[in-house]
Amino acid sequence: MLSDIKKYVIQGRMDFESIYLLLVHDYPDHIIFKKDLYNAVYQFQLKNNPDGSDASQMLQILLNQKDLDPLWIVNLRLEPSSKKLNHLLWMSPQQRSLYKNFHDVIILDITSNTNQFWMMLCVIIVIDNHFKTRIVASVIIKDEILDTFRWMLMTLFEETGVNPRIIFIDSDSSLISTIKKIHPNTNHLLCIFHIDLNLRKKLKGKLRFTLKAFFTNFILVKILYMKSYLNPDGYNYLINILNRLNT
Repeated sequence: MLSDIKKYVIQGRMDFESIYLLLVHDYPDHIIFKKDLYNAVYQFQLKNNPDGSDASQMLQILLNQKDLDPLWIVNLRLEPSSKKLNHLLWMSPQQRSLYKNFHDVIILDITSNTNQFWMMLCVIIVIDNHFKTRIVASVIIKDEILDTFRWMLMTLFEETGVNPRIIFIDSDSSLISTIKKIHPNTNHLLCIFHIDLNLRKKLKGKLRFTLKAFFTNFILVKILYMKSYLNPDGYNYLINILNRLNT
């Protein structure tokens, strides 16, 4: 069977699903486990193309996962002329379920310049019923312009049909503009971490010894503002954290 798989991968350049159907037909007395087949296909692909780019190998892994389970979301955008990967979004079935159940408040966090390709990683995060942060989608993007954010949010909306109630972001004007167009009924709020950094930078020299007291009151006001969006447990949870910080 392995020799057939190798032939289908290397000579036939066949995809996972086609190989699976052929093996089921050719080996009626065998049980074909999709996960084992996927691992075999991937190993033959890797040996056949050892110098393949990181992007192509990553994409192949994600597409193979989607072949195994159609509930995977894998969406990409290529440079029209060079076919170079510009953007890539993926979401597993488990992440998809989490997003559907806990999309009331989501956080968009973008990290940049942390890899050799100088591309950015955007993680989309929710808070589950145990007040744990859970990553529900990951997006690799090449820039932070309006068109990129439009593609990212529209892809996520078209694939899931979900409209978040609140989105926490940084102060990127392109992202704010995109949220207003795609999710007009969604409240977008600035992440308190970025507000905190800016305030500390601008007020440290002016407030000096009263800076800590100012931030305690600032966080309290922020929690009170969010009270209408939170259930009682969530509100009490944040208040308890604030009290512990001040002890």
